[in-house]
Amino acid sequence: YNNSMNMKKIITVTCLVLALTSCQEDDFRQAYGPNDGMAPGKVEVVSSESIPGGAVINYKNPADKDLMYVKACYKLTSGREMEARVSAYDNKVTIEGYNDVSEKEVQFYCVDRNENVGEPVSYTFVPGTSALEKAFGTINVEVAFGGATITLENEEKGNLIVNVLSKDSLDQWYSVRTEYTSIKNIKLPLRGFKSDERVFGVYLRDRWDNVTDTLFTTLTPLEEYKLDKKKFKEVVLPNDEPFGGWGFGMSNIWDDIVSANSMCHTNPFNSFPVSFTFDLGTTTKLSRYVYWCRQPDYWYSHGNMKVWEVYGRADKPDEDGRWDGWVFLNQFESIKPSGLPPGQQTTEDIEHAKNGEEFEFNITSPAVRYIRFKVLGTFDGTNMVHFSEITFYGQKTDN
Repeated sequence: YNNSMNMKKIITVTCLVLALTSCQEDDFRQAYGPNDGMAPGKVEVVSSESIPGGAVINYKNPADKDLMYVKACYKLTSGREMEARVSAYDNKVTIEGYNDVSEKEVQFYCVDRNENVGEPVSYTFVPGTSALEKAFGTINVEVAFGGATITLENEEKGNLIVNVLSKDSLDQWYSVRTEYTSIKNIKLPLRGFKSDERVFGVYLRDRWDNVTDTLFTTLTPLEEYKLDKKKFKEVVLPNDEPFGGWGFGMSNIWDDIVSANSMCHTNPFNSFPVSFTFDLGTTTKLSRYVYWCRQPDYWYSHGNMKVWEVYGRADKPDEDGRWDGWVFLNQFESIKPSGLPPGQQTTEDIEHAKNGEEFEFNITSPAVRYIRFKVLGTFDGTNMVHFSEITFYGQKTDN
């Protein structure tokens, strides 16, 4: 009996202690561990390596066991204050955002788990040439049909903003085009201008609001017009691959409709290359064409063309389908801006496809009436070809 009573007392006391303990409110806002009131020590910079627009700086952390992180504070040329934080488990920091190669200064602060901040360590470095400046030095503006073509090399694949200006009828500058891109080889066509002398200005910006100078070019666009698709007609040669698979014929690519229900589609075939031919209905010197792949569920995949060649001729082709007399105009490739594999795409990829991919012919190419595509491969290697729309542009003709 006494043992039973003692056991009950023990259980009662234990429950009371647990109840009192559970009633205490935990303050999860308290910093981890006791606050010793002491600021952590300083980092020791070991080395640095210049990178485009900045540097990677290596350092040794102090021996403080309660070190939480290291912050690097610096100021850009524009006056913008920057801060980079690095965990105590790491020992290097990336400084970026500069657009010049003059000497810069960064302050390192060590911070412990109680937000005690140590004394600063100052370090100077010289950033590498920025992606912005490298790209600006490669800008090229050339005359083109209906306007101009701007090309530049974005070697570092930096996030650039390409701004193009021109003047309106009141001689006031206005924005012709603004392109946000990170692709390596940038090509921007400017279209829709009359064949009158015009000045174009090009400058670049980046995500830190660094801005380059403006490059001005004066040129006279070549006259261009959109070919009348009502004159287009399919030409089926013996060794061509006809369209019509699943009821999607070639005429769908001339209806100015880009949708899943308006496209051309071949039946499955054995191997590449395959060809198809059509009549433009007029003989003209072609400047370019815009190609829309099958949309929306097949971005850069399945039977959308990846690599192909285009041939042309002014006279009617031989009915036996021989390639004799066909003039090679150019080889083209559909390129996804992000470079991601099929089935994966960014917003930029989708917008690029929605706007249509533009391909240019050489200015020296001869005038043609008949066009023949030779498809060398599709995105997935699928032995079918499909796409939604195609539009041709060229010089004005009277026929």
